[in-house]
Amino acid sequence: MIRRFFLKAYLPGQDAKTGSTSDNLENKELSTATQPIFIPLLIVWLVTVLFQLGSLAYGRSNDEQSFQSIVLPSILFISLITIPLGGLGIWLGGKVGLGTPLLVALIHKQPGAVHKLINDAVLAIMLGFTIGGVLILIRIVSVPYLPSELPAFGHRGVIGGLFVSAGAAVGEEVWFRLGLMTILVWFVARLFGHQETRPIVAWPIIIFASIVFALAHLPQLMSYGAGSPFAICGTIIGNSMVGILYGWCYWRRSLIAAMIAHFSVDIVIHVFPAFVA
Repeated sequence: MIRRFFLKAYLPGQDAKTGSTSDNLENKELSTATQPIFIPLLIVWLVTVLFQLGSLAYGRSNDEQSFQSIVLPSILFISLITIPLGGLGIWLGGKVGLGTPLLVALIHKQPGAVHKLINDAVLAIMLGFTIGGVLILIRIVSVPYLPSELPAFGHRGVIGGLFVSAGAAVGEEVWFRLGLMTILVWFVARLFGHQETRPIVAWPIIIFASIVFALAHLPQLMSYGAGSPFAICGTIIGNSMVGILYGWCYWRRSLIAAMIAHFSVDIVIHVFPAFVA
């Protein structure tokens, strides 16, 4: 059992969504029932830790503590969140057509995996840039109603914005989509006896996970002293909107697509304005 857990390789087989056998990787037609756990989890954990540390190093607005003094506590904290949520997401995701099938296909160099990655990336970038542009326009229109303490988009600069965008794109998608969303989908699917992620299950959970995702951004807003009712509502609505996009990308495309969409949105709101400023 332990050997199977660590060494089980990806094999083309029955698709958890359609019940058919196919090697076609388009539209997320990847075998999820045979997803290995250890290697994808190791990659997810390493990438999450590295990108989160980069975000802390270059995106901090409070420099009272040296970066060296917070590295080990940060790694421990990030690991305590990432390993359980990532592990459960990969394991349970394989039972309902979610998880990390594209990552596994790339690891094992399955034919068509790179092509699907490119297609997912193109779609995610297009959607992310579009939604990011909409958020910029909404922010411009809303400026008269926002508290002056709220930092402007791009306030971290280009480098800080890049690292913060990458850290959020990886970490938050692992925690909220691979973790929270997958666990909820698996629980509800099991409750109703489903073997796949059906729209009637997926959409309410995508929306719920997006609201939780939005609420998780409120402490940062409060730390700026910008917790006005308008700013709170805007934070919840804006982050819920993009969270739904990320949830859809994860469900219908891949976890990597969700990360790329997230990164694309954040690039628009954190990096592009820094060039203008």
